[in-house]
Amino acid sequence: MSRASTTSKRTAPDPASPRAAGRFGVRAVLGLVALLIGAVPFLALWLLVQRSWPPLAGLDGDVAADLNDAVSGSPGTVTVLRAVTDFGGTGTSVLVLTLATVFLLVRRRRRLAAFVAVSGIGLAVLVPLTKLVADRARPVVANPVVATPGNASFPSGHAMTALVTWGVLLLVLLPLVHRRVRPWLIAAGALLVLAVGFTRLALGVHFVSDVLAGWALGAAWLALTTAAFRGWQHDRHQRSDEPLDPLDVDPAEIPRPAPTHQPVLPAGRTTVLQLAGAAAVLFAVLAGLGLLVTGALAGTGIDRFDRSVLDWFVDQRTGTLSTVAEAVGTLAGTRAAIAVAISLAVLSLAWLGSWRPVVFVLVVVVGEVLLYFLVTLVVGRLRPHVADLTEGLPTGASWPSGHVGMAAALYGALAALVIGYGSRRRRWAVLVVPVLLVPAVAVSRLYVAAHRPTDVAAGLLLGVLWVLACAWAFRIGSGRVLDQRRGRPVSR
Repeated sequence: MSRASTTSKRTAPDPASPRAAGRFGVRAVLGLVALLIGAVPFLALWLLVQRSWPPLAGLDGDVAADLNDAVSGSPGTVTVLRAVTDFGGTGTSVLVLTLATVFLLVRRRRRLAAFVAVSGIGLAVLVPLTKLVADRARPVVANPVVATPGNASFPSGHAMTALVTWGVLLLVLLPLVHRRVRPWLIAAGALLVLAVGFTRLALGVHFVSDVLAGWALGAAWLALTTAAFRGWQHDRHQRSDEPLDPLDVDPAEIPRPAPTHQPVLPAGRTTVLQLAGAAAVLFAVLAGLGLLVTGALAGTGIDRFDRSVLDWFVDQRTGTLSTVAEAVGTLAGTRAAIAVAISLAVLSLAWLGSWRPVVFVLVVVVGEVLLYFLVTLVVGRLRPHVADLTEGLPTGASWPSGHVGMAAALYGALAALVIGYGSRRRRWAVLVVPVLLVPAVAVSRLYVAAHRPTDVAAGLLLGVLWVLACAWAFRIGSGRVLDQRRGRPVSR
């Protein structure tokens, strides 16, 4: 049975009618109940914490100490915990909720966009406000594994942020997937929220009561916004009987991800073969050049040029320039690359209504990383022998520059999509982005002495040639795109 057949049409109620007033009263009561479901546990925990209730205080102290002892001797475990805890961080929440809001606005789903935006804004207010009122000190552990945050401990902002952020995204996604998939999607979301809460305990920055309070308050806020949205839906749209759809989204309002049904691979298997061939040729060229520079040309004028350029940059170092170079370098770092790639994929999917640009971005980023890794394994060039401003970099991975390669590939992909699918003459102005950012990243890598000029040139060659090969293989700029005004595919 189709989704449309499970709905029954309702006429918009008269706001002045007694029935409309009664519905408003019922919804207000339901909203209050939803808030109390999480607010009451939160307030109870706050009261027990303020009074230092012995059983809870003992649990808080024992868990903090035991988990700290368990993870403090394992740097690998700490690295994994720090990676997982970022899923509840402010930066992740802002990125996810902003992209979801923009996606829905582009697709003209303004009500869902308002739900996402209001949930995020409320989260941004509740977290610092409750921390300011509670003002609880952070745990003091014997062997700290991360820097202790400067704000209050109660409630856990990461626990609350994870529940609201991924809960909102889950509620928006549920109508898009098959009914059989929905329980699995809910289980995955719950597991992620639980994992984030555990990391806050294991890293020694929160007590058990902090995490429980964060979950409780987050659940209360999410329940309240969900109840309000359902009431808003019922006043205007059809009522849905779909299972596991708490937002009760009207079938006509569901934002289908790729309505154009454009094939992801324009030439099927031929596209895969083209990408594999381009990658093999590029790998051979970069590895061959690297072995040539580090072998037959070692000790020649190329080496002297590399050293003279690095020495010049070392002489120019100042505190201000070092800060700027570090900031510019982050534009092509791991976090920035992930954030920009996800943003580019989501926005292109929203505007074009096709999975092809999403896969294009994924192949550009993943392919660049794999090519860089394989070439460094073959060449194995050591880092420059001068005072550098970096730490933790692999010593035998200087050729090619991964940062420069990623900058050229990532921001080149942005330019390719805008130029390929843009409809205005000024779309070529987007070339300013890679033309300015890629050289800036290259200079920053020379300044901090992470790479030689020849490494930087190799990274530039890697990024530019790879993004051009991917744009050619995916036929970026051809095919069908989504007409946002009419909501239907159009040919280009």
